[in-house]
Amino acid sequence: MLTVVDADFLVKQYLGDTPRANHSRFVAHIMRELAPTFSASADLWEVVGLCHDLDYFHTSNNWSQHGLVTVSWLGDNIPVEAQHAIAAHDHRTGVQADTALADVLKTADAVAVIDERLGRAAILDADRTDSYAALRRQLG
Repeated sequence: MLTVVDADFLVKQYLGDTPRANHSRFVAHIMRELAPTFSASADLWEVVGLCHDLDYFHTSNNWSQHGLVTVSWLGDNIPVEAQHAIAAHDHRTGVQADTALADVLKTADAVAVIDERLGRAAILDADRTDSYAALRRQLG
């Protein structure tokens, strides 16, 4: 079975030192943090997060294969449920997976994209602004 260390090595191998590698690591972090909520293996969920975009550059000219190529590369080194989650994380493949792992991967992927587009500083500023407004309401 693929370990977190192995998966991070694959991120370095396939994604290098790119924003897509950072994206995958952020998704993996979210996945690891959420796994206990679903009584799931934090290591497995982190591996799925790390690996979900390994084929990103390889499939950039045919997004209908995005995730499917990664699954073919990983083979039996990850469980079937993890294979299905990776294969289904991009709607353009047409693959459907209805498990907590697949749903959380799609959600974490979307959160990471939003984080990239808005910038973490913008999100933190919005949170501080909301907190400040709530405090002002409490103080009258």
